[in-house]
Amino acid sequence: MSKKVKEPKLKEVKLAPVEVPVEVPAEPKIESEARLEPPAEPVLAAEPVDPDYLRQYQYKNVNGQPLLGSKLSDPDVGSKSAGMKKFLLSQPKVSIFVPKAETEDPKVQLSVNLNGYRLDFPKNVYLEVPQQIAEVIRESLNQQASALLPFQINRDQANRNALS
Repeated sequence: MSKKVKEPKLKEVKLAPVEVPVEVPAEPKIESEARLEPPAEPVLAAEPVDPDYLRQYQYKNVNGQPLLGSKLSDPDVGSKSAGMKKFLLSQPKVSIFVPKAETEDPKVQLSVNLNGYRLDFPKNVYLEVPQQIAEVIRESLNQQASALLPFQINRDQANRNALS
């Protein structure tokens, strides 16, 4: 015979509901086609634009001392040359190349004088100058070339035919 073992009665314990934070999975990220594009170029800081970019080419004789590119070379206030400088600075910039002759000394500069405002430009370099200065330089170079044409060996068709 078997004896029945009395099982102890378990007490029912009521627990207060506990809210367990459940992480809801985020929606899957859909990669756009932007990843296929090349990376953007880094933005370089622009060089500070000098509003008086012509000062480096200015020439002025002060008390027997030639000055080039200094603040002392600025034209006198109220003069024609000061008005000309102001007018030139208001014009759009144009890029121009000033050639140098093979036999010419590299120290020789091209002088442009407009209403008493003198600018000396270096040769064999590209320059950013006002439009009117560029036109004056081009016209000067064209006149020089046409003046030298009669002395060139290939000046006319007959000479070119004889040379070939």
